[in-house]
Amino acid sequence: MSSFSSGQSRLPNGHYTPKIVTTYLQKCKLTTIMDIQSSVHKASGQRLSSDERQREIVAAVLALARERGPDAITTQAIADRIGVTQGAIFRHFPHKEAIWMAVFAWVRESLGTLLATAVAQRQSPLAKIEAAFFAHVAFIATNPGVPRVLFHELQYPGDSPVRAEVQAMIAGYRERLTALFTEARTAGELPAALDTALAPVLFIGAVQGLVIESALAGNEDAMMARAQQMFPLLVHGYRGPQEA
Repeated sequence: MSSFSSGQSRLPNGHYTPKIVTTYLQKCKLTTIMDIQSSVHKASGQRLSSDERQREIVAAVLALARERGPDAITTQAIADRIGVTQGAIFRHFPHKEAIWMAVFAWVRESLGTLLATAVAQRQSPLAKIEAAFFAHVAFIATNPGVPRVLFHELQYPGDSPVRAEVQAMIAGYRERLTALFTEARTAGELPAALDTALAPVLFIGAVQGLVIESALAGNEDAMMARAQQMFPLLVHGYRGPQEA
């Protein structure tokens, strides 16, 4: 039996409610910036370790990205956010690029762990794709600064270690999705003609559409409900006219 079975409620169409996706988040250590802030807050009054301070800085960057936008994130703004001097920031990171590297490393690890946890609880390949979709949306809804810093980094031309980290993260994510779509195609849950290398592009594009919609609305409260409406459309598109 799935470890998520207790207390699960499902909509009539069988899709996850926000409650089950919240369970995914709770199963993964430090998956949200709130988790980071909570863990650091518990240590308040004590001298933070370098690891704790670095995680606090990562959380501050993502919070500032949501509130002000990435362009407004300076080391002074980060320092003000966590109540330390600017010099204290550089005791934990040698330069600002190292901070961005830490942010994207956290995103890669946290999202990867979340997806692995979500997918492991499902049996059929298509159900795994469904779980990955809702887990991804839940991650973005609870970490709204993430897509903002990703888009910000990718909009500038040229090469840099930070851009390379982002590209590697996205490429690795697409590979994982491609494997899921290939598995679903092999199992006959999706058409044999499905382009499994292109299918993840539509998957990621759907999530990005929800991100843009939430940005226009000014909040992320409706992302999960919209995702529940969107996923059947995605599956219909993947199956194509053969299922019409």
